[in-house]
Amino acid sequence: MEEKNEEEFIEVDVESVEETKDTKKVEEDDQETKELKEVREEVLNFIKDANTDKLLEKYIALFRDLKDSNKLKEEYLETAQLVQAEFENYKKRIHKDQEWYSFQNKQKILQKFLPIFDDIERTNLMFENQPDPVELKEAIGLIFNNLKSTFESLELEIIEPIKETFNPQYHEIVHFIEGEDLKDNQIMEVISKGFKLGNIVIRPAKVVISKKAKKDKSKE
Repeated sequence: MEEKNEEEFIEVDVESVEETKDTKKVEEDDQETKELKEVREEVLNFIKDANTDKLLEKYIALFRDLKDSNKLKEEYLETAQLVQAEFENYKKRIHKDQEWYSFQNKQKILQKFLPIFDDIERTNLMFENQPDPVELKEAIGLIFNNLKSTFESLELEIIEPIKETFNPQYHEIVHFIEGEDLKDNQIMEVISKGFKLGNIVIRPAKVVISKKAKKDKSKE
């Protein structure tokens, strides 16, 4: 009688597990992989058949798989950390290379201005005690021409738009001149020249432009 009761108890327990499985089946189908479903079904069959040996073997196998899985996760994590560290080193190398290239570019540009510095220094020493206006003007003219040649070597173009039509892309208005005989938007005076590097304006020319004044009909 005791064995029969035990068999009935096991049978009821299996039905309970299956009912629980059925009620959660829809949710589990969305979350569990095919392999996990097969393992669960296999375990349930061991319980239903009261096959404790197979159930124990399966438990040990699953435990080993879990340990292997954790070890694999650690390996993935270590690899990811190494990749991240290498990427950080790569960014640092790129940053250093960019700094070096930037320094080299600055060096090349500044070296072009050193002769102009020498010219200004010599001119200053030459006319410090006995200034000669004519010679000083000639010296300054030579320095200015040298400077313009340096700009040309750097592909820096001077914007000097006297008598041109105002263009907001290249010019900046600082003042207006009104007159009945003047046309609108004509550049009358250049306050400071502009500069263009290639097709890019690095400083617009500051200009004074004309504005046609309206006739006073009351005077007529």
